[in-house]
Amino acid sequence: MGRVLDNTKLLVRRAKQSEMEWLAKNTSFFEVGYNMPQGVLKKEWPCFVLLKDKDIIGYRSFEFHEVNGKRFAWIGSTSLKKGYEGKKLGPFLVGRANSALHALKFNEFGTWAHNPRAKKFWLKQGFIPKSGAKLTQEGNTQFSFNLKKQREEAKMKTLARSGLKIK
Repeated sequence: MGRVLDNTKLLVRRAKQSEMEWLAKNTSFFEVGYNMPQGVLKKEWPCFVLLKDKDIIGYRSFEFHEVNGKRFAWIGSTSLKKGYEGKKLGPFLVGRANSALHALKFNEFGTWAHNPRAKKFWLKQGFIPKSGAKLTQEGNTQFSFNLKKQREEAKMKTLARSGLKIK
């Protein structure tokens, strides 16, 4: 199911090199500026862009890691272009980027949030607070997310609502 804004279908896809460079040069357009240094680990630091026509109106960047054979993605930042906040585009961008990462065999993501508004956003997206400052206060709080686990729980809830017996 696609998302439409102002009669324009929106698209989320992996950013091209030129788009990542544009984001790095135009940080002032976004609530949180794109902070990926130019020329550094481009393949390991993917970025997904939210496009309205050909205009980038949001992005979500990641770092990929592997520890003890376990792969996970660390969210660099997620932001919308100024003026696009409050239109439910953040959840759309996050959901589509999560699905793309799942296709790349990443199921676990982590991020930090500093302000209560961002913390509330990540909670609504299914992220779980792990450590740090209280959710209602300024200060860093670490969050984690397991997409595979969330999808399994959603499937179980759907089966339970349908009246089917779960073995």
